[in-house]
Amino acid sequence: MKGKKGKKEGDGSGLDGGEEEYVGASERLLFGGRLRLDLAWVRHENAFLDLGLKAMVARLPHLLALTARLARKADARALRMVVCAEVGRGLAQAVGMVAVNGVLAALLSVGSTTQRLRDAVPALAVVGVAGVVGAVLRAVSVQGTGRLEPAVERVATEIYLEAAAKVELSAMEDPEFHRRQESARFGASSARRMIQYSSSVINALLSLIASAGVLTVLHPVLLPLIVAMTLPSAWSTLTTARRRYMSTRAWSQHARTGRLISELLTSTHAAAEIRLHGIAGFLLHHFRDMSEEAEREQARLARLAARTGLLASAFTGVAYLMTFGVLGLLLWSGAMALSVGGTAVIAIRTGTGSLATLVRQINYLNEEALFVGDLEHVQTESRARAIPLTGRALPDRIDEIRFENVTFNYPGVEGKYALRGVSLRIPAGTTVALVGRNGSGKTTVAKLLAGLYTPPKAGS
Repeated sequence: MKGKKGKKEGDGSGLDGGEEEYVGASERLLFGGRLRLDLAWVRHENAFLDLGLKAMVARLPHLLALTARLARKADARALRMVVCAEVGRGLAQAVGMVAVNGVLAALLSVGSTTQRLRDAVPALAVVGVAGVVGAVLRAVSVQGTGRLEPAVERVATEIYLEAAAKVELSAMEDPEFHRRQESARFGASSARRMIQYSSSVINALLSLIASAGVLTVLHPVLLPLIVAMTLPSAWSTLTTARRRYMSTRAWSQHARTGRLISELLTSTHAAAEIRLHGIAGFLLHHFRDMSEEAEREQARLARLAARTGLLASAFTGVAYLMTFGVLGLLLWSGAMALSVGGTAVIAIRTGTGSLATLVRQINYLNEEALFVGDLEHVQTESRARAIPLTGRALPDRIDEIRFENVTFNYPGVEGKYALRGVSLRIPAGTTVALVGRNGSGKTTVAKLLAGLYTPPKAGS
């Protein structure tokens, strides 16, 4: 990924191992280097990113349970509405597919056209009723999902905001914690999307079960061929989504600084200074330069997605030829009746569509769950860095506030003390002014006096 300007630095985001990374001139000038999140800790914490399709499917119960917990907290009634509607849709589709087999059997049987049509009417009626029921239940599901999505996003946002509000000031000023908060910010919108994906997963799973059941009854050999037709596209979808997630994580800081530049150009607070110093063109130039870097990253992902998709399509085509070749052989040899063959074709098309949808929606669910996982991680870290609730009760009368040999340094700034060996006595009823050079520690003392920081214990 080589830009017109910039200097090579490292091996890029390290997402795929084959792309070189160049630091843009704007990044180096404005921010002193590459704005990419170091993903070493991400790879360790989210090790399941390296897992395959089997592990992804195995995580499905956990993902559905996670979604259900958020949805139940947001709107339990709407959750029951969606689940019941989706289960009903799956059952209606199964009944309709069995009825189609009855219609084909009646139409392809021996007898006059009138008699065959008359025999097909009951099954046709069942197909029609199943279709109407499925449409009504879909409307119910859409209504319930529409209620759940904003409610879940609100609940997830509250979780994130409550966690941020409870941490000590030192955590808020910690750059590493701030970066994790920035990533977790996506968790609320991801939780909202998980509602729709979970609904689609339930429907696709029930539809697949119905199709697999029909095919097993018609001829078991057709069942594994459906899987062979779908696995390549499933692999392609999973691989592309994993790359997209890792890229989003790595480029989150870059995107935030790009937004910062654009906000400066439209900010009323900075408008006077920008015009006074004539730096609008400067900012616009560097906004364009950083935007072009982000575009190159998107182009890189698109190239990889196209390459992966082309390979998957080739394997899918081979699987299709095998499946319909086997079906033709069964019909030609008389091992399968023509009416059964017609039903098998419908079941194969429905089954492959359902399986492809299922894998795709599970993958989307996993991808969004990664961001919701970031939300949970920040919540856990916030509890560990929360403002302490313990301490001694205040006495009825306070005669003075006293510091004795207080030493303090900010998190992440090892060996550089903001205060060292400071002693201070403030008698009750007096006014004290803190005077000193910039950087001498006046603000730090004030924050310690207010309890915004916890001073280290003596001797630590």
